[in-house]
Amino acid sequence: MAKSNMELPDLDTCMERLKLVSKQTTASAVMRWLGLPASTYSNWKRRKSLNYDRVIEGMLRQGVSLDWLFAPNVDLFYPNVSLVVTEQDEVQYSAPSVADTMKALQYVEPIMKKHNVPMTEANHQFMTEAYFKRRGDAMLLDTALQQVALALATAQKATDNK
Repeated sequence: MAKSNMELPDLDTCMERLKLVSKQTTASAVMRWLGLPASTYSNWKRRKSLNYDRVIEGMLRQGVSLDWLFAPNVDLFYPNVSLVVTEQDEVQYSAPSVADTMKALQYVEPIMKKHNVPMTEANHQFMTEAYFKRRGDAMLLDTALQQVALALATAQKATDNK
């Protein structure tokens, strides 16, 4: 695996971000929020090192995504269950299952009806693709803008063909 040239946040940056997400105002309170002894921060500060494993464990215990702490504003790849790694370490993509597609359609069709979007195959495909690109209940701004641009281009093409 290739080594990343991205740097992990230093102790001060990490602490500022953790204060934001934990809604704590002191380092010792953040440590307690992470499930660590309050003295942990002073030890890290004195050693000039940060035990990222402990931070990760605490954040996961709190149910907080690691993305914004370690890679803010980075468009990361999120594998989903439709990805399969072969014995040769190649990634193969498979289509979403029928059940997943039906769930996506149940979600997007009311939205399409609300906005009078024609129930065409292309529109269904576009909307379900957007559905599968989500992360939890959200979508990265860049991904959302790409989807909107694609929708506008598709609508323009349909208008031009009339």
